[in-house]
Amino acid sequence: MLFLFSFTLLNQASAEVIISGIEIAENSFTMIGFSRNLTLVIIFILLSLMPLMLKGEDGLTADNKDKLKDKELASKNRGDNSQSMKREKQAAVDPDQSIALEENGQEENISNAVAKKPDIVYQQRTLEQTVSQLPEVQVVAVTPLPGMGQPLENLPGNYQLAKGETWLRQEEFSLPQFMERNMASVNEVNLNGNPFLPNINYRGFAGSPIPGTPVGISIFYDGVRINEPFTNNILWDYVPQLAVSSMEVVPGSNPIYGQNTLGGAIVIQTKDGRRNPGSMIQDYAGAWGTNDLEFQHGGYKGKWDWFLSGNWFSQEGWRQQSSSYVKQLFGKVGYHDDTTGTDIHLEYTGADNLLNILGPTPLDMLQTAGNSMIYTGPNPQQDNLNLVNLIASQVLTEEWTIGANAYFRESDFSFNNGNIANNVDQFLGFNYPLDAQALDQNGMPIPAGEWDFGNINQTGAGARIQAQWDKKFDTMENYMVAGASFDWSQNIFNSGFYPAAMGPNYNNITIPGFPFQQQFVVPGFSDFVGLYLTDTFSPTPWFHLTGALRDNYAQMIIGGFGVDNNGQTVSLSAAERFHQLTPAAGFTFQPLRAFSLVDPQMEDLTFYFNYSESFRAPMPGEIVGANPAIPVILPIAQLGDPALAPVLAQTFESGLRGSIKPASLSWALSFYRTIISNNIVFQNTGHSSAGFFQNVAAEQNQGIEITLSGNYKKLGWFANWSFLEATFQAELFLENAISTSVPVFPGNRLPNLPEQMFKAGISYQIFPRWLISADFQYYSSRFLYGDWANVYPMMRGFSVLNIQSYVTINKYVQLFAFATNVFNEFYAGAGMISQNVFTGAPNGGTIVPFITPGSPFGIWGGLRVTF
Repeated sequence: MLFLFSFTLLNQASAEVIISGIEIAENSFTMIGFSRNLTLVIIFILLSLMPLMLKGEDGLTADNKDKLKDKELASKNRGDNSQSMKREKQAAVDPDQSIALEENGQEENISNAVAKKPDIVYQQRTLEQTVSQLPEVQVVAVTPLPGMGQPLENLPGNYQLAKGETWLRQEEFSLPQFMERNMASVNEVNLNGNPFLPNINYRGFAGSPIPGTPVGISIFYDGVRINEPFTNNILWDYVPQLAVSSMEVVPGSNPIYGQNTLGGAIVIQTKDGRRNPGSMIQDYAGAWGTNDLEFQHGGYKGKWDWFLSGNWFSQEGWRQQSSSYVKQLFGKVGYHDDTTGTDIHLEYTGADNLLNILGPTPLDMLQTAGNSMIYTGPNPQQDNLNLVNLIASQVLTEEWTIGANAYFRESDFSFNNGNIANNVDQFLGFNYPLDAQALDQNGMPIPAGEWDFGNINQTGAGARIQAQWDKKFDTMENYMVAGASFDWSQNIFNSGFYPAAMGPNYNNITIPGFPFQQQFVVPGFSDFVGLYLTDTFSPTPWFHLTGALRDNYAQMIIGGFGVDNNGQTVSLSAAERFHQLTPAAGFTFQPLRAFSLVDPQMEDLTFYFNYSESFRAPMPGEIVGANPAIPVILPIAQLGDPALAPVLAQTFESGLRGSIKPASLSWALSFYRTIISNNIVFQNTGHSSAGFFQNVAAEQNQGIEITLSGNYKKLGWFANWSFLEATFQAELFLENAISTSVPVFPGNRLPNLPEQMFKAGISYQIFPRWLISADFQYYSSRFLYGDWANVYPMMRGFSVLNIQSYVTINKYVQLFAFATNVFNEFYAGAGMISQNVFTGAPNGGTIVPFITPGSPFGIWGGLRVTF
């Protein structure tokens, strides 16, 4: 109790410091300019010159790295833990088994790509070099740990792969923007209005930075699960995009990826100096006061390698109070021994970001005051991360490989939300001191707003260990991985608010004499333990059986207190334990090979089917906020029984995929259905960000995906179309900012999810040194958040075109420019139904759509230097 009392006093004092510190922090960020860039350039050049002072074969610079690439990396392939020695031999002698790999926004056949000869004087230099000139089977990760995988042709499911050079050529601000512009069945729902903190929905399941959103995607970063342990949310601004080597979207409720993999998983692997030697620095600037300085440097000497990258991004934004300041740093040092099969890497990821969260604005306010208008403020959010991860693998024999990782992670997430007071019925004016600015439901004057403050401090540690067995029985192959994982976290959540007045530009102003009101002080602990096994058995070269099983155990211990609707302090102490066994089974079948129908153009035609289950335990933040009588304050910008049941998802998926080799065309067709039991949703209790969590008995997401990609001479292209039907499957009553009892029936659609998405892109080498590319996205209409019964007008569909252009000056220097929303289309990135309490006197607020407007036309240009 002494600890909790001290923590409460500290929070009250720190809240006032935060109020004055917001302006200081923003001013200090805006002082960063030319001197910062020049200093970093000098430091980076000195770092890059370091290899010249080293003796021996090091292959670090642009001039000498190609000389030793074949020698070093050919042997590296043998010890590469992403595939066994035996499988690499098969890849070398069977080049026709190559699988499509995404390149420049489209998938490209590896064997064709290797066979291509450069037809320009200076190739556009990338930092992702082909590690071998031999054709190889594209290996897909089948567990969260990097380095262990098997050929895509063996796996049942529509896996999507992307390499790091792809987003270097599209110049997105963040990795979620790349996914939204390229990946099938992915749409962005940016209720926050910040480019670094969007919701990413995949097949209707969210990977969201907003606590309170029902998250159904797990994210792994070099084997570390980076869903925040308090509420499962994803802080995308922690992911250093430049350091990412590859990204894989794993479909379905794959049990191997454990907690929260209801609809899919995203597996991210970072770069290292052995595979990414050389240096790069780039700086671009443009619309909305944007400036972004990025650098990376990688190298190796003998058995040692190193890699360093950083990003310093600042943007004033195109809406009021929409600035973003992002600082990211990634470093890795590794040891690799081909002789012993030992591979060890120690890496660090850090971030220190200040972002403004805008939230939806009433449509009538946008129409009157312009798209830059915001509803209430201020809404700054500060995110800090320190992550240390040790990854190791050891080849024991030609059949056995063991891998493991251990990590320590510390994050601090602080938010401020200027909101309308929860019990405001109508505003009367805007004259400070505003004693009569707002009325409650009884017509009595009350403080107009509340300035919410909160902090979630999270410390976590964990480890994974797994063994890979790659065995051949006569002509039959078997690939098995068995492993165990442990994740522990300690969380401290506190929140409260100041009663506030509504000042200029709808900003909250504290009122003298109204003290800070503490709402929550909640320390907690969580443990997640998993044992998993996956096996792929290939009785013939054209038929592969895959099975998986995971035993999940979760425990949450919570203490502290909260304040209920009557102002009474209530203990929140609880201990919850959950256990679930989740299986998966599937197969792939190549009919042309099976029936000896020789067709060189389509010999990799594959049919697949898969069934999988996954599980999600309620998180500490959801358990804390499960009681409607004790609304929890979360940084949700008006999104909107004490015991929560765990969530279970069951996915059925089948489809066809293949390629037509003469046309360099790759294609896939997939059908899926996911049944979700007891999904956890957040219910808004009024105008503020307070609310509670509730189970929904049944939901269903089902859909179709079609993906195409190819290349012809200097033209590369991709296209994908997806259809999604995401619906409630139970009768229930939900709450929103308008009503405490909204009837929901089976078949009602879930909000902010378009039924249809179409995406396409092309790249073309106009001249030897000039490359242009463009990408296009179309999204159909969507229901508003909170419109559970589907009775209000929908957000209309929209389309966006983006273009990029690259001019290569020489092998070291490249100029680039890119533009988004070229036709300046006005559209809603996300929306909800709520009450605009500033209108509708004297009978209360007006029910209107609230939307987060999508960004208008913007253009940027920059310089990239590689050496």
